[in-house]
This record gives sequence, structure tokens and C-alpha cells, in this order.
Amino acid sequence: MKLKFNSKLSFLLFSFLVAITSSAQCNEPTSILVDNVTSVSAILNWTASSSAPGIGYRFEVRTSGAPGSGATGLVDSGSVEDGVLTSSLSGLLSDTAYSVYMRFQCSTVPLFSSWTTEITFITTVIPAPTAGSPSGLSDTFFSARWIAVPGATGYRLDVSEFSDFSVVLSGYDNLFVSGSLTSKLVSGLNPSTDYYYRVRAEGNNGTGLVTSADSNVILVTTSAVPSFVAVWSNGVWLNNVYPTIDHDVILDDNFISDENNEYMFEVKSLTLNEGYTYTLKSGFYLIVAENIINNSTSNAFVLENNTGLFQSNDAAPANQGEITVQRNSSAIFRLDYTMWSSPVNGSQTLKQFSLQTVNNRFYDYDTANDIFTIIDPLTTVFVPGNGYFIRTANNHVANNGTNLPQKWAGSFVGVPTNGVINVALNTTSQGFNMVGNPYPSVISADVFMAENSSNIDGTLYFWRRKNDISGSGDTGSFYATYTEFGGTGSDTSDDPNGFIQVGQGFLVKAISTELNFTSGIKVPDEFTDQFFKSATTTQLEKHRVWIKLTNANGIFSKMLIGYAEGASNDTDRLDGRYINDSGVAITSLIDNEEYSIQAKALPFSQEDIIPLGLKVLTAGEYTIALDHVDGLFSAGQLVYLEDTFTSILHNLNDSSYDFIAEVGDFKNRFVLRFSDQTMSVNQPLNSDAVVVFVKNNAITINTGSVQMQSLIVFDVQGRKLLTQEKVDAAEFTIDTLMKSNQVLILQIKDENNTIVNKKLVF
Repeated sequence: MKLKFNSKLSFLLFSFLVAITSSAQCNEPTSILVDNVTSVSAILNWTASSSAPGIGYRFEVRTSGAPGSGATGLVDSGSVEDGVLTSSLSGLLSDTAYSVYMRFQCSTVPLFSSWTTEITFITTVIPAPTAGSPSGLSDTFFSARWIAVPGATGYRLDVSEFSDFSVVLSGYDNLFVSGSLTSKLVSGLNPSTDYYYRVRAEGNNGTGLVTSADSNVILVTTSAVPSFVAVWSNGVWLNNVYPTIDHDVILDDNFISDENNEYMFEVKSLTLNEGYTYTLKSGFYLIVAENIINNSTSNAFVLENNTGLFQSNDAAPANQGEITVQRNSSAIFRLDYTMWSSPVNGSQTLKQFSLQTVNNRFYDYDTANDIFTIIDPLTTVFVPGNGYFIRTANNHVANNGTNLPQKWAGSFVGVPTNGVINVALNTTSQGFNMVGNPYPSVISADVFMAENSSNIDGTLYFWRRKNDISGSGDTGSFYATYTEFGGTGSDTSDDPNGFIQVGQGFLVKAISTELNFTSGIKVPDEFTDQFFKSATTTQLEKHRVWIKLTNANGIFSKMLIGYAEGASNDTDRLDGRYINDSGVAITSLIDNEEYSIQAKALPFSQEDIIPLGLKVLTAGEYTIALDHVDGLFSAGQLVYLEDTFTSILHNLNDSSYDFIAEVGDFKNRFVLRFSDQTMSVNQPLNSDAVVVFVKNNAITINTGSVQMQSLIVFDVQGRKLLTQEKVDAAEFTIDTLMKSNQVLILQIKDENNTIVNKKLVF
């Protein structure tokens, strides 16, 4: 006899087999235990399923309903991977009964065990708060304080003149305080009087509001006379007591320091009570003689970009509580870097600071090898006084050749740094160390260098390069340079001139093993939207000339030269050595060494001659010009550039000087002069002055101030490819030869029959 199966029978049989298999292969976890139960949380523990290994465990915490039955009665749920045998339970209410259920997932099919049987527990009642000592005690007010209770939705405050609270002060009988606050201003009191306060926590259980037992009782005795405490509460200064440098200030309400702030510029100390906010708006400052206490959250106490939090006492009590310091970079593109330094102390990692920067673009500086080295941004925490080299966020605006760079907004989170900060220095190799401003206020570069004259040489280097479209290319020095004499910037930055901004990192050259930062270098009220201050008060007598090298392809280099009180004609701390990070530069030469900044001794002499250095990587057309001047040079003293290759003496006050240069490092071509001494106009052809280069698929020959009479072009086999008579010009272009990447020899003759030979690949 044949047994026939219909489709319904087949399905039922398959389901039965799957059920048997599932039951056999996926067992529940065992020994489920709930402990460490509080009013709002608990810890769930269990023993692994005998079916492990598998995918993981799932749990539900319910006040009603069967496991897996949906949202009604579901309080908490979650899952953990296989091998984890504990989980925290949260979101619970006090004095409430709960049921816990668990099951094990064996495979991704998914294949689950059955839910375990019900495990019950009851949360504890909401605990009483712990009251603390008051703050801001005066003759007619104080701030009651207590420690927060988890799960509290609010607090109830009692204040009385009697320890048994038989009579409670009007307005302070069971006074409700929001759950986000752990302090309350108590005002309208009598001088030299004893007061008592206690607190209760208020929360929820499964049936409604519940209140804890009373806290401990705190005795407060008001002072006989007003103390120097200024309290901001309900949008006014309490009792019309306005803050000064002698006042401890308590902010018991939100406060914004901006143009509407009439009083709070200097305080003795500042306390922000929990639940309120303080914002120092851009362009404003706050001077604090002692310390800062933030009882609120880090994002509730904010220093906006271009602000100054000036703490004047290195020995002040330690600051308490984290704040947020906002700081913008200069306008940059996606592949650009910034040297940062944190103005706060805490646990913030480099990655938390710049989440969108790729992990292999965070750098420290390796002094021994003079290179930037990659560091782990996930584990590296900002250390005050250290510098960090970080590429901008990968989602920042890219350089497509037409758009504009934008500022990147950074936020430092931690306890504001104050006091003496000592930074270890490494003197190996050239001794360059990456350090930075450790304070949330601007610091004086001149005072900083003076205080560290035995620790570092007199030059600071600030990274200020913008990448080209491809993210590479050598168009000039990557650094702005600064000494007490002044600074040289770049085409994308102002000249640094006296102030180091909040968050700014920089390079120093170590001559000892330690660098010191103190409150004496801080400046309370200097801000700028860039990392370099654009002007400062001149303290030394200075007469200065800034000279720049440029071309049409984006080349830029700047040098500073002049005369200053206290300078010498040898090297000293006012001279800034060229950091030699680029193959393109214009520099001054001291003993044939390159300097970006040179300060010469007073008095000034028109007979002085200052040799200049020139380095270029590409043959072609360049321009040297005055960028700006000051001192006697702004009062009519002229500046001349002598080109020894072309025998030209050019007045830079009249115009820039355009010239042709070959590839090379030239320390004998240009001289800076301050008088127009007569030069011969009948100079023979100078080989150094003859430049041959390729431009627009043509050959250009430039002989400076001497005219060519003729030229002949040969190939390396001596075959004559072109002859040009009667050139009668100092520049000539050959556009009739076919480019074939061969070596050509150009024979150039002047009107005195002087011949110069030049080679070129074309």
C-alpha cells in the first residue's frame, strides 16, 4: 500500500521536526540573579546556556505582560553577545516590583531558547540626600547645597531658625527645587543669626510621587556684616551687590558676558551652580583672581571663540569642574593642518576633539629625527603645554581651485588650566620641540620668551601652510616666524606680532630640558579671529622692512630686516633663523647663514649693505617687493635692491623688482642697500645673469640689463639648429623649435662680443 502525503501534512511534520530540533539545540541561561539593587538600577547576572557558544542573550524587565508581548509593561530590554554574563538594568522607579525574563539566541536563523521563568525583585525606596556646607555665606543670604540623588525629579528644602524645624521660614517650607539643581539661594535673612536647613529627594514609584526621608541638618550662621559675595539670581544682582575683583561670585541663574554685561569683568572667584549656564561671548574677557568652580555640566560653562579667561594667581586654589573652550582654526581647506594645544586639563582625546580627522593624521614631533610622527588619537589625551599637529576634518571644505577656505570650529572640554605648567624639552638633533599655549587666555610671546631665555632660543615657529589643489607642492616656507623684533607670515596669514592665541601650538628650539609657562605671560584682553595677533605696542625702538618674494604660480616667501634697540650686528635673540623647510625662500645672510628675521644695531647708517639669500626650485620669472615698513623707513628712508647678476640697482619704494632666475641657491646675487650709489651702465654679459627657461612650450632667454647681439642653438652632436642675428634685446623667445626632450646648447653673444653658453633640456 502506498502512503500519500498532502502539502498540509508535510508542513505540520516539518514544523514538528523544527520544534524538536530547536528545543534540543537551544537551551535557556540558568542561575539568574538580580543584585546591587538601588532605587533606580540593578545588576543582572546569569550562568551561560548549555547550548553556548551562540549569538548572545536577550532580556526584558517588565511590570506587566508576558515576555515578548510588546511595549505595554516593558521597562528595560537589551542584548549582549555570547560570553558576556552580566548587564546593568536602568530606567527603574523606586519601591517598585519588577519581573526579569531571559533567553539565549543560538544562531542567526534566528534560533532562540524559550524565555526563562519569571525572576522578581523590588527596587529600594528613594534615598535621602546628603546636605553639604553652604556656599556664598553673607549677612543676609547663603546657598544651601546637597549631593544629587539618582532618579530624583526634584528636591524639597526646609529652612528654619530652630533645629527641630518647629517653625519654618516663610517661602522655605517644603520649597520645591528642580531635579537638575543641587543648590538653592536662601535670602532675606538676618545678620548674626543661626539657621538650619534640610533636604528631601522627590521621585516616582509605580503609583506616583514619593519623597525620601530628611537629609542631615546643616547649621549656618550668617555674618554680622556683608561679606564680599555677589550673587546673580533671578536675573539681578542680589541686594544690589555688584562683583569686583574682591568678590566671590555665585551664579544662581543663567548669565551671558556680552555687550549687555555692565558689571562682571573682574571677580575674586566664580561659582556656577548646577542647572545654570555661563557663556563668555566672543570678544569679551573675564579676570578671575582665584579659582573657578563649575557645578553644572561642561557644556553649560562655555568660552566662545576669541575670548579670554584670565586667572592671575598661579597659587590659587585648583579649578573644579569641566568647561568648554571653543576655538576656530584659521581659514583652511580639507587637507590642511593646524598646530593645536589644549587650554584645559582632562580626559579629552585627540579623536574626541576632531572626530572626522582620519586616524593616521594626528602627529607628535620627533625631535631626535626632526619629523612629525603619527600618534594614536584614540588613546592620546591632550596634555597642557604640549603641541599636537592635526589635519582638519575629512568632511571640511576641499580646495577645488575656485572655492574659499573656511575656519574649522574646535571645542576643548576639561578643567581650565591655571598655575605654573612645566613642559619637558628634548635638546637632541636641532632641538625643535612642539609646544603650545596651555591657558584659556592669550599669552605674550615676548614675555614668554623672556621668561624662558635660558630654555629656548629667541625664535618661535608657527605652522601656516595651505596645501595646493593636489595637497602637495613647495611654494614657500610652511612656517610663520617670530622674534621680539617682529614676525614674518605667509600669503595666507598675518605676521605674528606679539601674542599667542588660545589653542595655538608652535615650535621652539630647546637649549635646556624644561620650558615654563606662568600667569605672568597671560594677556587678559587681546583677541583676534586668527591665530596671530596683527598688531602690538612696540616697546623697543624698531625700524623695520618686510620684503617678499612672489611669482605668478603662487610662490611666496617673506623676510624681515631692520634696526632695533638692543640688537647687535652679530647673531642674537632678535634674529630668527630660517627653519629651512622649503626650497623656495628669500632670506638675509649673517655669516652666510640664512635668517628669516635680522635685527641690526642702532644707529642706522645709509652705508649699510645687507646680503640676501635666494632659493628657487623652478627657473622662471619672479618678483621681489616691499611688503610694508615702519619706523624711519615709513618716514622717507628709501630701500634699494642691488642685483649683482644684472648690475641693476632698483628702488623698491618706487616699484617691485621683476627678474629671471634659474634653479639654484644664490647667496651672491642680491644685496639690500639704503643709498643709490652710481653703478656702471656698460657692464659685460654675466653668465650668472643669463637665464634660460621653458615657458608655454617655447624657450625664453633673459640677459638682465645687457642686450644680446646674437644667439645660436646647437644639439649635443654640435649640429646647428637655429641662428638668430641682430637680437638687440635683453629677452628673446624661441618658438620655432619642436620640443623633443633633448639637451640643447645655447651660445649667446652680447654687443661686446662676450659669449656665454647655456644648456637646456627641450
